[in-house]
Amino acid sequence: MIRTVSAAEGRRSRVESGAVDARHDLPPDLDRLRALETYLRLQLAAVRARIAKLEDRRPGRATAAAAWTLQLLPSPAGGCPRGYLHRETCFIRGGRSLSREQARLVLAMPDVTPCEACGAEKGL
Repeated sequence: MIRTVSAAEGRRSRVESGAVDARHDLPPDLDRLRALETYLRLQLAAVRARIAKLEDRRPGRATAAAAWTLQLLPSPAGGCPRGYLHRETCFIRGGRSLSREQARLVLAMPDVTPCEACGAEKGL
């Protein structure tokens, strides 16, 4: 005869055996707790990044992360390098970090172009 066990009974037996923390269903050993902590930190960082990105897109809102980067590319003829202004959240990484005021000044330079992918001109 097969005896069925309810979820509550199964949980109670795991708690009583010491396999799980009674209050939070946490693993009992340090290694697994550290792994869980790392995973949760990564998840929290991803959630915070997504919130900041969505807040940044709200119409009429000044940017939450008011930061830009300047990407310098060498000129093919060896002349002055060309510059591209990006938002710090742009998928194109690299370059020097700039404040809002610095980004305004840089954008006024003749060889600097704002990135169209990230909308670098918005919020300036």
